Amino acid sequence: MRKFILFIAAAVPAVFAAGAQAQSSVTMYGVVDAFLEAGKANFSQKRLQSGGANSSRLGFRGVEDLGDGLKAIFQIEHGLVTDTGSAASATAFWNRQSFVGLSGAFGSVTLGRQYTPLLESQDRNDPALNTTGYGSPYNSGVMRSFSRADNSVRYLSPTLGGFSATVMVAAGENAGFGGNHIYSGNLRYNGGPVNVELSHGRQKPGSATQDTKAITNLATTYTIGDIKLMGALQKTRNDSRTQGVVDDRSEFMAGGTWQLGLGRVHAVYGQGKVDDVADSTAKHYSLAYIYELSKRTAVYTAYQVVDNPTNLAYRGATNGFSFDATTGGLPASAGVKATALAVGVRHRF
Repeated sequence: MRKFILFIAAAVPAVFAAGAQAQSSVTMYGVVDAFLEAGKANFSQKRLQSGGANSSRLGFRGVEDLGDGLKAIFQIEHGLVTDTGSAASATAFWNRQSFVGLSGAFGSVTLGRQYTPLLESQDRNDPALNTTGYGSPYNSGVMRSFSRADNSVRYLSPTLGGFSATVMVAAGENAGFGGNHIYSGNLRYNGGPVNVELSHGRQKPGSATQDTKAITNLATTYTIGDIKLMGALQKTRNDSRTQGVVDDRSEFMAGGTWQLGLGRVHAVYGQGKVDDVADSTAKHYSLAYIYELSKRTAVYTAYQVVDNPTNLAYRGATNGFSFDATTGGLPASAGVKATALAVGVRHRF
């Protein structure tokens, strides 16, 4: 890590100097976010966590003007855990995003590790404090998602009459079976106060014992002055990906945000149910408030509840209950109601 920091310190001035000569620019940016959390599920626990209002990160993005409207673009982003100073991923330093591509009148084509169009749509229409993160039904597991995809090629169309589309293909690159490919697409209309999106994600089998998993999401946001109303309907098929096991889910959420001067209120309700399985409906509630002390710094508080059904445990004992997307947390067995209260600070640079 020390060698990496020294490399960045030496390389960044050179990059900016070269960029000025080549009509290009590179921006370094980041988020440092930490919060105190008191949670209760199978037992109670108080802890310091990372990434409440926004996931902590360090990133670089750049663009070079190639002429005639054509541009080269790139972005690399490292996820970090503020409370320990460690990397969010033990296997990839640039674990959040890592891509390069071209953009122009045709739209953009990018290659690398990228967000799926499904997740981007879920993010845009999620009223939780940290979209698809802290306080979100997508983070607790009550609603499903495909987040980022390695080895992906992504095309974003230009916007015509408010309509745009995104498609992605990600190669599994498995030795042997050769599956695990991810396909995702999004069709979006954004005009005036209305945003409507239809998204789909599909993951092919990674072995002979797996089946194809698919998620279809219809989401919308309607803006009325300082209020944004949001909602989504979602269908998840073959959630466990186990061949021969029927594991289809019906999911939805609704909520909104309310801008109050320099402060903003976030409220969301989410629900997920396994089809044809009794007592399998999980419910997620969250309420949050964030206040902007400046353009860069904010303080926030959030409260959330996951009401587990008697037949299932969302963020349960097998994978750790957590209101934080980057770390494990309290175990919550089937039928156990999990609650958490958080107070934190976020700084952007």
